[in-house]
Amino acid sequence: MTDTIDITSPGQTMKLLKEAMRGKVKLWTGARFVLADVPLEQKEARRILPLGMALTDPPTATLFIANYPETAFTVAYKEAAVLIHVKTILGRGLHCCWMVVDDDTALILGRELLGYPKKMADIRFDEDQQGVQASVTRRGEHVMTMGALRGLKQSEPLPIFDIKTFNAGGPGQFYLIHPIWLFRPKEIIHESYSADVSVLFGDSAFDPIARLIAGPPRNGRIAVSDILGAQYNLPVGLAGPKWFTTVYTMRFR
Repeated sequence: MTDTIDITSPGQTMKLLKEAMRGKVKLWTGARFVLADVPLEQKEARRILPLGMALTDPPTATLFIANYPETAFTVAYKEAAVLIHVKTILGRGLHCCWMVVDDDTALILGRELLGYPKKMADIRFDEDQQGVQASVTRRGEHVMTMGALRGLKQSEPLPIFDIKTFNAGGPGQFYLIHPIWLFRPKEIIHESYSADVSVLFGDSAFDPIARLIAGPPRNGRIAVSDILGAQYNLPVGLAGPKWFTTVYTMRFR
């Protein structure tokens, strides 16, 4: 079992971050995911990307809802996200355009340290031998539901988080100016199953992710992993006022 580290002081917080960067502490243990890729509406997705990022061909995003039963920095919590697949001069990777959690510590650390645009939401994650039923509700509105029927076990699963990630915000942000951070998490995937995944979106005014999606999900999976620290974390660009005003509702309301 992973010990929860006391981060009630700046010194303890810095110790946790140093240990995480060296991969010596499991930040999340036994994290459980339902995830799938979806095609994107090219025009809608392109307009919310920071300068220097372009959509892959075909335009794609990964959706996930996760249950984190054990963490090193807070209590158990749940999370959901939209990760856009991008191309940059530094290689291909992911850009998180929307993320919600149901724990305030996870929200604060994720936004302030890694640039994930986290907001609070009500998240349900129910799992049994047949599969997963998970959903996100925020401000009384249905945002997203994912249902998955478990398939065959995968012997060589693709990574979930062990991919270059380009996020805007985090350390160094100042009002309308947001640095772009490049990092790559470390993970150990213990189980991964193919899954028949269905996704249903709500028409939410504060979380308008439905307009990004152009078709049904593919490459569905149910997976279990440990997530360690990051292999690196580097500032590689800036997102300015135009980007800030474009993504304001999705990231800040």
